[in-house]
Amino acid sequence: MAHLFVEFAVTLLLGALLGAMAFYSWTRLFKPPQQAANRQLEFHFHNRELVGACPHARRSLSLEDLDEDIYHQLIDRLSGVFPDLQTRLSEAAPRGAKFTLCEVVKNGPATLHVEVKGGDLKLQLSGLEAPLSRKILVDSDHAAAVASEVAVLRASTDSAPYLSWRETADGTVDWINQTYAATTQDADVEHGANLWPPTRLFTGGPVTPAGAAPQSKRSTLVMKSGGQKTFEVTRFGSDTGTINFAVDVDATVKAEESLRSFMQTLTQTFATLPIGLAIFDRSRALMMFNPALTDLTSLEPQWLAARPTLYDFVNQLREKRILPERRDFADWRKKITELEQSAADGSYCETWTLPTGQTYRVTGQPHPQGAVAFLLEDITAEMSLTRKFRRELALNQTMLDHLPEALALFADDGVICMTNAAYDTLWDADPEAALDQLTITDASKLWQANSVPTPIWGDARDFVTQRGDRSEWTDTATLTNGLVVTCRFQPLAGGATLVAFTRCQRTATPPPQTTQLTAVSS
Repeated sequence: MAHLFVEFAVTLLLGALLGAMAFYSWTRLFKPPQQAANRQLEFHFHNRELVGACPHARRSLSLEDLDEDIYHQLIDRLSGVFPDLQTRLSEAAPRGAKFTLCEVVKNGPATLHVEVKGGDLKLQLSGLEAPLSRKILVDSDHAAAVASEVAVLRASTDSAPYLSWRETADGTVDWINQTYAATTQDADVEHGANLWPPTRLFTGGPVTPAGAAPQSKRSTLVMKSGGQKTFEVTRFGSDTGTINFAVDVDATVKAEESLRSFMQTLTQTFATLPIGLAIFDRSRALMMFNPALTDLTSLEPQWLAARPTLYDFVNQLREKRILPERRDFADWRKKITELEQSAADGSYCETWTLPTGQTYRVTGQPHPQGAVAFLLEDITAEMSLTRKFRRELALNQTMLDHLPEALALFADDGVICMTNAAYDTLWDADPEAALDQLTITDASKLWQANSVPTPIWGDARDFVTQRGDRSEWTDTATLTNGLVVTCRFQPLAGGATLVAFTRCQRTATPPPQTTQLTAVSS
């Protein structure tokens, strides 16, 4: 009996324990989720772009939301719960503010904490169980990946060295990057009373339709430092406005101005040159010429400005009789090719004697990137002067050769400038020898070798190389052939010296040879 009573008590106790566990499980399973109602959703916007959100907030947004304008969609949905939100945001935008909105919903009170500071907007939402999106939610991994991509894109635009911004259809700036914001602070422009929207720095310019090649326009901004900067602005059109980019090209503009000034200097320099200049580019089209070229060739400036080829240029010179005549056209055309190749190698230099009697010196010089420059110089006067000088030299030489006196002219440095035929005959000198390589030392050695020992030749060397005042003097010398000559040393202007040898009327007995004297002695 006692044994049965114990078993009954144990069974009753187990039943009570199982009932308690079932009741506890039922209460835990069907208890309302109070914590879910108190969960907070946090959003962080910068210039109306979502830059941060807590995990719960990201889960409340769909993938489509992340691809669209989240700011306006979220504000519209929250305005359905908090009707004063739009008005309070507009009031807080100019100066920044913090405020809290509270409303009662079917699940209890809902609270929205708002913090506005410049372009930053922070929202903290609590008390709403339903998701904010009206679309199908995606898993947290996809939302995190999209948010990460948005953060990368935001960081990329803020780190870009160029200005980037977006304008609405009415020209209002509704998004900027950090470079645009920094430039706004440095630029000398009027700022509105409100911090948002930002100041519009650039107005107008071409708007490129979607799919078309972009078009750029340069605009200048006056800076607070007193200078100005030039930007190249490119605008891309869209359905809701424009996407704009501006690159600082101030250094490029300065380089262009420097190059333009340099080209103007070159042009002015070339314009005053008496030498004709023609520069042909790599394709052998005339790229630059100066006024002297038109004067020397009689080619019309309009024809030259049309950038003729090198072949047409030389052909036109032939028609103007500025080119030496060729026997046949094939040979003339070959000469043109040789002229171009020689000029490209920097070895072309030729003298053109024209049928008109003029003489031109044509020089070809290579330039970077395959360009070739031709210099056309009128040397008619120079050639005439050279020919006249040569005629005078030949006439003087002929006159000296007809004189019976042997003459030798020495410059102030002791180099022989001129001799006559009588000198070459007397001293058995080579008339073909280069006179500019013979000095008084060489001449005195020749005189000494063909005469008996005498101190005249040493005195002659000292006299020719002497500086200062000198006086004419004469002496006689006996040659090895027994001939007696009178030597005259006459100073000339500029330090030059004239040495003259005159044969005497008598002839001395030739001195005996050394071998004969030795035989008599023995």
